[in-house]
Amino acid sequence: MVVNYTVKGESFVPDKPQVWFGKQLANIGLGMNFDLAPDGKRFVVLMPVESSEPREAQNHVMLVVNFFDEVRRRVAAQGK
Repeated sequence: MVVNYTVKGESFVPDKPQVWFGKQLANIGLGMNFDLAPDGKRFVVLMPVESSEPREAQNHVMLVVNFFDEVRRRVAAQGK
């Protein structure tokens, strides 16, 4: 939801809340699914993948360990 507001003296006066965005943000559990830029002018949100695959197949994480070791190994193998 989003709401415009004004300040009258020392009072906060909100207008009527409105729907901000018609789609649901991604559900990532306890973590935040959005973040605001320090200047307050931009933000980023995580959206769910629109796919016909079951939800369990859509959510995955790839963890790359020792990335540069693997790059060196592959570059050395190509040089032979």
